[in-house]
Amino acid sequence: MKKFPVFKEFGEHALLITWENKIDAAVNNHVLVAEKYIKQRFKEVVLETVPTYNELAIYLKKKITPSLFITILKKNLKTASLEDQTVAKKIITIPVCYDAVFGLDLERVAKMNKLSKTEVIKIHSATEYKVYFLGFLPGFPYLGGLDKRLNTPRLDTPRKRVEQGTVAIGGSQTGIYPSDSPGGWNIIGKTPLHLFDIMNDSNSLLKAGDFIKFKSIPVKEFNRLTSEVENRRYTIEKEGWHYD
Repeated sequence: MKKFPVFKEFGEHALLITWENKIDAAVNNHVLVAEKYIKQRFKEVVLETVPTYNELAIYLKKKITPSLFITILKKNLKTASLEDQTVAKKIITIPVCYDAVFGLDLERVAKMNKLSKTEVIKIHSATEYKVYFLGFLPGFPYLGGLDKRLNTPRLDTPRKRVEQGTVAIGGSQTGIYPSDSPGGWNIIGKTPLHLFDIMNDSNSLLKAGDFIKFKSIPVKEFNRLTSEVENRRYTIEKEGWHYD
């Protein structure tokens, strides 16, 4: 049986740490706790870290080799030591308008799951979702926690353009498009918030390890919040603090 985590060189100036190959909150917690420890303990040699569901890529400054750093980590980083550690929980509220003007596939999701549109909205907005990592597009959150009652196959033919802020369901996942792009997920609503803004210091609204909740809002509220966001007057609703 393979013993985790597994360490391997990942190019000339990087390494990869891998845990069990599954989408699991406990496994992802190991990734995020390890990332926190490495960034704090070895900041003088670590250039960048990139977490995923079950892996952590570490990019190094040229002052140390991947093989040497792996030897150091094996002595200092033990899965057992990560078991009881957690990252501080931050919950961010994402307002979403599920009105028909935005929820282009809401009826499709409802029919395929034998639910009413009201039930789809209620279920989708009642769940707390974990941000496992960001990818696909800058700021795009890979979320865990979609209720199985909302699992819906992707569209047979992807749209050529899905608008920024679109909230959608694809298979067993839900997500938010941070910018205009092609996409084949089922569109159920839209948020007025900007998930990725190059004018902000942090660029991305969300980080791996964050949690989000969707809050249903009417069109009138969507328009008001859109104005506030565009004029940088909107304050994000959040609870707790991020581990960084």
